[in-house]
Amino acid sequence: MNLLKRLAGWSQAVENLLMGAQQKSTSGSTNSVASTWVQQWCKSTFRKKTLRKRLPILDWARDYSGQKFAADIIAGITVGLTILPQGLAYASLAGLAPQVGLYSGFIGSFIYILFGGTKAVTIGPTAILGIITLTYTANKPKEYAVLLCFLSGVVTFLTGVFQLGFIVNFISQPVLSGFTTVAAITICSTQVKSLLGLHFPADGVVSVVQGVYNHIDEVRTNDTILSILCITTLLTLRRIQDLFRCCVKKDSWVDKLLWFISTSRSCIVIGACTAFFSFAHDDALRVSVMGEITAGLPSFQLPPFLQAVNMTLQNDNDIFADNDNTTVVHHHQHHLWEYLKADSSPLLVIPLLSLMEHITAAKALAGTKPVDASQEMMAIGLTNMVGSFFGSMPVTGSFSRSMVNAASGAESPLGGLLTGSLVLLALQFLTPYFYYIPSASLAAVIVCAVMLNIDFKIAYQLWCSKKMDLIPWAFTFCVSLLVGLEYGILCGFLISVVFLLYYAARPRVRINSAETSHGCKFILVELDRSLVFPCVEYTRYVIMKSGNVWAKNDLPVVVDCQFIQFADFTAAKGVCDLFTVFNSKRQQLILWKAKPSIIRILSQVMDSEKTPYQFCATEAELETLIDAKLNASVTKSGHVDLSPFRMTLPPIIESANKEKLDNAVTIDLP
Repeated sequence: MNLLKRLAGWSQAVENLLMGAQQKSTSGSTNSVASTWVQQWCKSTFRKKTLRKRLPILDWARDYSGQKFAADIIAGITVGLTILPQGLAYASLAGLAPQVGLYSGFIGSFIYILFGGTKAVTIGPTAILGIITLTYTANKPKEYAVLLCFLSGVVTFLTGVFQLGFIVNFISQPVLSGFTTVAAITICSTQVKSLLGLHFPADGVVSVVQGVYNHIDEVRTNDTILSILCITTLLTLRRIQDLFRCCVKKDSWVDKLLWFISTSRSCIVIGACTAFFSFAHDDALRVSVMGEITAGLPSFQLPPFLQAVNMTLQNDNDIFADNDNTTVVHHHQHHLWEYLKADSSPLLVIPLLSLMEHITAAKALAGTKPVDASQEMMAIGLTNMVGSFFGSMPVTGSFSRSMVNAASGAESPLGGLLTGSLVLLALQFLTPYFYYIPSASLAAVIVCAVMLNIDFKIAYQLWCSKKMDLIPWAFTFCVSLLVGLEYGILCGFLISVVFLLYYAARPRVRINSAETSHGCKFILVELDRSLVFPCVEYTRYVIMKSGNVWAKNDLPVVVDCQFIQFADFTAAKGVCDLFTVFNSKRQQLILWKAKPSIIRILSQVMDSEKTPYQFCATEAELETLIDAKLNASVTKSGHVDLSPFRMTLPPIIESANKEKLDNAVTIDLP
């Protein structure tokens, strides 16, 4: 505990050291620009505020207490009992050795203690990253998953360094729901073989259905019965608190015991099945088991940038035979980089999915505390980079285990110390017993973990609320199901961006017919957002049509600019073109309620002598311009000289005389 508190004062010591070095260096006369820049960078990087932001442990360790440590111990042990069966299951889901899931379970727990900003989030293998890893590593060396872990960690870390966490905001909820639904269906379909005790090659939902149909007579009864019992038990234990709610007092020791049983249900089911089949040697009770698992802690080694494989050459010119006509096997170095050259999409898909899962969990558990997405991304990136040196698969924040951690009363990320320690103890001492874990029980754990992610209700909600949002959901769902999950999330991301750009290029415009208190009619065009280059053409078209069709090339056209907070150079040029066209027709175009920043941009772009323009701020000034357009004089700066009319300003525009032409005009470009 004292060590944690001492870490909190480290930043002040570093800052004092740098200040002393800077004072010493400035006394000399040969200070270079480079050294000065380095000193400034170090001072800004190692200052107390920055260090507490990049090392959150320096912040929460200051008021850490023994009571919080006790809560973290309970939470860490609870999460550890959850991650053991899930780690084994998700590694098998990814097509990797089961121990890889445990290798992936302890590094994130340790690293997040230092760099994690949300107290209840836990990092480790997840079902979605497992199925995505299987997608990219199928029929490839298993070491390729470790390389993807390292490279995706580098990409994620750099994304956090450059403050690009906002990218995840471009994925809409319909896209995310469509993807997770298909991912859950795909994950469940991959476990059907283990649930039924079948063995056949399959790489998708359709192929699994065909395989089950073709091998239906090979279904193993024991595996099927065991899977049904495990799924039933898991679903029952999940609701065991609700089942006894009527007869158990809330927050009593019995209620807490039921909660612990519900939380540790996966470990309970796997442990019970393993214990039973390790002592049951009757052939009538035989089921498919996990088999041998490499015992011991993982060794520290570099990620496999270069993979050696044995290959038998098949070309006649390359085959060298001995006297007994046996083919000589040649060894050559096979670069795993070749897979990335053929398909580099995992460097985008894996970081994107890991970011989505992690930020979703962090935001759900942070409460009112803001989530630093960039810091969380750096934590994920460091976890994957360091984990790859221990043979880890890609990992991210687990929503289900994070919820368990929060419900267990976690007060800080320090609970990960217990979680990681439990995983290490299991690797060192329990791997011989993992041999008897039934494959059907692991498959049941996976199915029960992801089946709740299958959500078709949102499709009905989208249809009832906004049918346009059903398009990205259906598009992502179909592409993910028929083509592949990796293509589904990329297409969903692109269609989200396309929809966003479409709405940016099509602002809502209201066109009203109005008149002043003196009876002078004009057309009022109301824009609902800032003027940026995507919407310039559409806005110009609407204003031009307002002047031609509704104003009959005669009535003044007033553009209400009160909601325009920003305008870029392209928009300013478009407005300049509008004034040129309206001036050529001797038709008034007035900008009303424009912000000073907007006027400043327009003034820099337009030449008031060649292209006179008019704008005003109040309704009185607007009415004066319209009523006295023949007498109003325009100064060289483009401002309206209202001095002749200031003594006789008419009242505000009579809003009762406004006749709405269209509540929300939507005009398509011809």
